[in-house]
Amino acid sequence: MFDRNGKFLFKFGSKGNGNGQFNSPCGVTVDQRNNQIVVADSSNHRIQIFDEKGSFLRVFGSQGSGDGLFNDPYGVAVGQQGNYVVADTYNHRIQIFNSQGQFVRKFGSNGEGNGEMKSPVGVGLLSNGNIVGSESGGNRLQVFDFEGNFVHMVGAGQVKDPCHLFVDSDDNILVADPSNGRIQVFHQNGNHIKTIGSGQLSNPLGVCMDQEGRVVVSEVGSRAHRISIF
Repeated sequence: MFDRNGKFLFKFGSKGNGNGQFNSPCGVTVDQRNNQIVVADSSNHRIQIFDEKGSFLRVFGSQGSGDGLFNDPYGVAVGQQGNYVVADTYNHRIQIFNSQGQFVRKFGSNGEGNGEMKSPVGVGLLSNGNIVGSESGGNRLQVFDFEGNFVHMVGAGQVKDPCHLFVDSDDNILVADPSNGRIQVFHQNGNHIKTIGSGQLSNPLGVCMDQEGRVVVSEVGSRAHRISIF
């Protein structure tokens, strides 16, 4: 955890599979209702939830392909009602849970057609409740309604191995486009708006925006292990 100027504040977690420990934590978001920190603990195949100081609160999920089970979940988002939306990456689907972590529904299967997915990584929510998912293996983003019905495609042919994404207050979609070394911004209808960081980023995997409109990017490339702000 860092302040807005990049000053280190505190850290939490250690390697392992106990409560509060991690194995390849990938996605992280904050539940704006209560400032709880929600982490996709990828290689432990679960979601862990912490308070704003990093103290463990609860966990849900384990390895498998059944309802409520995960195979390397990479991304997580929290809806206005406290629902958890999880990119269940190598089960090639998205799962939705209620505020207590109980399974509600799933959608998607391995494939390249509309509504099918190949390794979804990033997930976000539009203000109308629709869900946006980025497919690292499918080189595209898809928009679904909250029931899991396909709405439309975003970014096909414009992104390569897209990773984490962020939906801003205007419902614009920012997505990390790592193999192209940039952040791409799309309107919710799929129209391309702008490119950020082209020529300045090395394998950007994570992206978000702060309350001041600054774009925050995590880079994991061989030339950079850092956070860049635009």
